[in-house]
Amino acid sequence: MIAYILLFLTVVIWGWSFVATKLCLGYLTPLELMGIRFVVGLPIMIAIVRARNVKFEFNGRWRGLILGSIILTAHILIQITGIKYTSATNTGWLVAVIPLITAVLAFFILREKISRNAITGIVVATVGIFLLISKGELTGIGWLSSVGDWLVLISAHTWALYTIVTRDLSRDCNPLAVTAVILIGPTIVSAVSLILFADMSKFLNLPTDAFIALLFLTILGTAVAHWFWQEGVARIGAARAAIFLYLIPLATTGLAVPYLGESFGLFTALGGILVLFGVWIAQRKIVRDRS
Repeated sequence: MIAYILLFLTVVIWGWSFVATKLCLGYLTPLELMGIRFVVGLPIMIAIVRARNVKFEFNGRWRGLILGSIILTAHILIQITGIKYTSATNTGWLVAVIPLITAVLAFFILREKISRNAITGIVVATVGIFLLISKGELTGIGWLSSVGDWLVLISAHTWALYTIVTRDLSRDCNPLAVTAVILIGPTIVSAVSLILFADMSKFLNLPTDAFIALLFLTILGTAVAHWFWQEGVARIGAARAAIFLYLIPLATTGLAVPYLGESFGLFTALGGILVLFGVWIAQRKIVRDRS
């Protein structure tokens, strides 16, 4: 029961993080937001690792750690920039295709087999993505200029690539320690960007709701959620835990629509359903086999 509670809290935090990010971007630039998030979040993550007596042992796997850190830095910046130009709701639904993108990249990079279910799921989810981005206006070309949606979609690819690059590393070493060390890269970039480009007075003049959102991102979104996720995965396994990821877009939409006043029209609903249905089709045999 504890594992299910931890995993549920994790996906709610991750889903609400898109809403918190959208809110903060009304007052901060993507670089400023990424900067403060990691400069504050990394020490908290390291404190959690140390409190749990996790050892930083990587058996000389520094190449994977450095590559993972570079990819993660690019991923965070691309995603935050994308959220600035699209809705939190769209972000939540678009990132739901990460498992499918991971399967495709694993096919090309790791030569892993891709099942018929996965191919079918990819086709279904792709239709859903086009509905989300175009809002149903597939005959026009205006939707092709939806920069935010495309950046979020690109960030789904960078996260999938990050997952593949760090997969074996997280299996052989403690995942929390791996995450903490990989976050050093984004934190260094963040600290430099804050020094060179940030207007530090902004952080002192944030309205209450934006300040709370920033605390949410730095403490819960960056550190605590990763801890909860690793605890949940350790208790029930990765395959069962992955099912909870389907709840992320629901958590995002459930908060973004009433709090940010974002629209949730027919084509957003249809697109979101197709994305989730496509992911479910692709993943159901894998989950069943590993259960």
